[in-house]
Amino acid sequence: MDNTPKLSIILPVRNEAESLRIMVPVLEVNVEVPHEILVVYDFPQDTSVSAAKWLKEKYDNIFLVLNDLSQGVAGAVKKGVQSAKSDIILILPVDEVFPIIVIRDMLRLVERGCGFVSCTRYALGGKRLGGSFIGGILSRLANKVFQMATGSALTDATTGIKMFKKSVFERINIEADPVGWSFAFELSIKAQMLDIKIGEVPVVSVDRLFGGQSTFKLWPWISEYTRWFIWGMRNLDRFKPTRKNT
Repeated sequence: MDNTPKLSIILPVRNEAESLRIMVPVLEVNVEVPHEILVVYDFPQDTSVSAAKWLKEKYDNIFLVLNDLSQGVAGAVKKGVQSAKSDIILILPVDEVFPIIVIRDMLRLVERGCGFVSCTRYALGGKRLGGSFIGGILSRLANKVFQMATGSALTDATTGIKMFKKSVFERINIEADPVGWSFAFELSIKAQMLDIKIGEVPVVSVDRLFGGQSTFKLWPWISEYTRWFIWGMRNLDRFKPTRKNT
């Protein structure tokens, strides 16, 4: 019998014990396909480690993965992809439970031929709630201007909620500095420069619903996101990816 999971879910964590204890049971109830959950952490003292070990006593598809590449979300995702058993990968912030309900829609687009599927908080009925007020305004404005200027197929290129083929990720050279989830912006841009179908589904995103340690720092984030905004302006308008919505 083939026990290979159909979906590998990567949860980058940093002291997310409380969120993890809520997220995993909700995932287990709602994800209908065979799957594995990879909890990727940067250091052994992370509170998420003890929470994951506690959850492993109930769920045998949870795996702890030490990120020994580079600290931060980008390194954690790279390590998670390396460790994944499935060719279909989902990146999910561990503090956001509501996006779980759109996993089925994302999988459907992948099954229809999309190599890269992103969620959107700013179109198709999607919403962003909670989190930093300033961060929210900057995110919405940056995504709108970026799409208008480049013709991006994505209305929310900066969200960290992504699903993609492992083979697609391996074709992308991630260069972003370890500043929060800025690598997701780079990933969105570079995925559109490949000869693949791009999909987008609406999501309700509620930041920090269960607490945890936010990595938001205004000026470092502005600097890194601006870097990729400019890079995308210079490169993305040459490409016309195929967009496929729900």
